Amino acid sequence: MRRRDVLWGVGAVGLVGIAACQTGPSLDGGATGMEAAFFYAYPLYEIARTGQNRAAQPGLNVLGHRATLADHTMRQITAPNNDTIYTSAQLELSAGPLEINAPTDLKRYFNISFMDAFTDNFAAIGTGPTKGVGGRYWITGPGWTGVAPAGVNVIKAPTNDVWMLARIVVDGPEDLAAAKALQQQITLKPLTNAASRAFGVKCTNALDAQNFLAVVNDMLARSPGTASHLARRDAFSAFGIGLAPDAAIPPDLLAAWTAYLPSGISKLREAFEFRELIVDGWTYQQPGVGSTAATPLLRSAIALGGLAALPEAEAMYYHCLFELNGERLTGANKYVWRVPPGGVPVDAFWSLTMYAPEDDGRYFYIQNPIDRFSVGDRTKGLVKNADGSIDILIQHEAPAGPKAANWLPAPKGPIRLALRAYLPKAELRDRRWKAPPVQRA
Repeated sequence: MRRRDVLWGVGAVGLVGIAACQTGPSLDGGATGMEAAFFYAYPLYEIARTGQNRAAQPGLNVLGHRATLADHTMRQITAPNNDTIYTSAQLELSAGPLEINAPTDLKRYFNISFMDAFTDNFAAIGTGPTKGVGGRYWITGPGWTGVAPAGVNVIKAPTNDVWMLARIVVDGPEDLAAAKALQQQITLKPLTNAASRAFGVKCTNALDAQNFLAVVNDMLARSPGTASHLARRDAFSAFGIGLAPDAAIPPDLLAAWTAYLPSGISKLREAFEFRELIVDGWTYQQPGVGSTAATPLLRSAIALGGLAALPEAEAMYYHCLFELNGERLTGANKYVWRVPPGGVPVDAFWSLTMYAPEDDGRYFYIQNPIDRFSVGDRTKGLVKNADGSIDILIQHEAPAGPKAANWLPAPKGPIRLALRAYLPKAELRDRRWKAPPVQRA
């Protein structure tokens, strides 16, 4: 087999085309000055923050398998999903290529994605991008100029810091062992004995201007070249971005950042709710999520509220925070979400997940008596209506009656619902399919 570079291919071209042609509201924010610098820098801080957790355990360039489905105790990443098990690794490529072996499975959905330091998905292996075919891969940093042997697929990373994240679908507890068997076929090994480079500045608080700038500048200094968004690193030097990690920041500039950062985080939190794209209470994502086609504001908003989101060739995300009348969803009320006959149009699977919002803009599961955090087309025992539709009962207290099996437990307070559609069909990607409204029971 000839060596070849792995790209998103047609899916990526489609995303760029949609982003270029869309005429709806833009999430560029019209940013200038410090705000534009913040939108550029914030994804770097979030990748560093989560990457440092993985560097501490299990370590850099080491696979970490999460072989249990996420529950209310998972707090490492905002808005986790309950559909898949994960394999994750924080890659640091300055010492040379890493070899990844990916399995082949033509039936079970899986995806192994690679995100650069700016959170863009730049390559993937799995059901969608490679039709379920795995193989032997080398992932290389931007400074590598070698040649891989025959039979090796090369993934060229734009930055030395890369987050590799694999998702493998699980069809219930009884299917977990089979999913884990596929997970164990994913392997990773360095090709040199050189030590990986540790993160230079520890993340402490994104609202701490000194820490924010030091972390961002350390991340920029770790990758050579101008790939991805590195070409813009000098554009914000007047705001302390792109300087040496240990460079002294003038006191007046630190004071300006200290004054700005709370409002910047607040703007990201607001942008993540996509309020200008609401149809029947559901927010529809801006084209470009998870890819280089994202605007700086969109990229930063996703880094805050949905880090590791996939490009829409692979998955689409809908969020619901409001009733049809514009009131905020809350567990003080009882709701019904009617899934139409045939379900959500996907080639893989879909799920509806319940979250409780945190004050800092992140979202997590809530503990509940039946340990159910999502429902979907793989949920067993759901009661259908005569026409094949399904009423999902969304409420805090357990329901009674024949449809009690359709309960999606809610917190007492504010609710955020997420609808995930994996390998969405054309009617989702071009926004012809509309998510049914969430209505009071």
